[in-house]
Amino acid sequence: MMGRLSLHEKKELESLARHCIELKQEGRPETAWLKTVYDRFRKSEGLPGLLEADDLIYRKIYAAPAQKPSNITKIRYWRTGRHVPSNWTLCKAFGRVMELSGDEMRTLLMSWYDRSDLIFHKIPERDDPLREIYLHRLEIISALTKEYLDKIHPLRRIQLNVAPENKEHNLRHFYFTDARSFQANMNHTSSDKHIESVSYESEFQRQIRLLGEIPRKVMIRHLFLFGEPYLSRSFVSGLLKELGYISLEEEHTTVSGDRLDLLVIGFLELYEKNCEGTEPEECSRWLREAYRYLDRFLTEHNQNGLRFLYFKTLGGKKGAAVSSL
Repeated sequence: MMGRLSLHEKKELESLARHCIELKQEGRPETAWLKTVYDRFRKSEGLPGLLEADDLIYRKIYAAPAQKPSNITKIRYWRTGRHVPSNWTLCKAFGRVMELSGDEMRTLLMSWYDRSDLIFHKIPERDDPLREIYLHRLEIISALTKEYLDKIHPLRRIQLNVAPENKEHNLRHFYFTDARSFQANMNHTSSDKHIESVSYESEFQRQIRLLGEIPRKVMIRHLFLFGEPYLSRSFVSGLLKELGYISLEEEHTTVSGDRLDLLVIGFLELYEKNCEGTEPEECSRWLREAYRYLDRFLTEHNQNGLRFLYFKTLGGKKGAAVSSL
């Protein structure tokens, strides 16, 4: 049986976290890319200054002149990376007025905005050309959740007072307790029957039905928790791509500039190195212990953006939020 994390493993986790934190100071490569397409738009419109371009973009998006200076400031914040549009539709409009090509629009939505290529606000009708894509992606999530439920040990089900025929109806509760077990500074007792997960139900159901905006960081968390302990970089990357997101890329940053991908890649590499040939139960134990150690380190250094298995419904200490306009 594997013991507790070794001092060497702890140092590796800390080194990985510190490296990702330090790289944040270098800025977002996605913002540098946006500057190039923004400058191309400005020059194509014959505009000498950035302020004029900001004003034109605002008028094109909202079909009305700016009523106050803050309207123009919002566009400047988008192009400089201080904020991002408040929703996927607005981000797409931002790209449309800059006359981005199809590939460029996907880069804007999937890399710069860190969302999927498509958003489904409802299940597409039978005659909708996007229905096949939606059903394919939904099938992937459905298969993941089924495998996840099949992995639940009967003893754990009994501890949570869930009858065999009610496993599917308690998917959210299993998921919530699993997510909680990975967090530092929390009670990880699996027999706790009073965890406040009910408030997460509507959001969770919407996300596993792939409806509405689902940030890529959230999808990474779903893939990690549904897939463990059978995890690898290729597993996460492949499914992200199938679901309309970019795969894990070392240079990619979140909208807040965090090197989340590099952290996830590094964590999975450490996992594969330390758990190769180990029984699944022991792999799960290592994953939880290693992530808790990493989570505690990130929390102490106020790096909430890198805590890829944390979400606010879990409670606990929170970090700074990323604003959208």
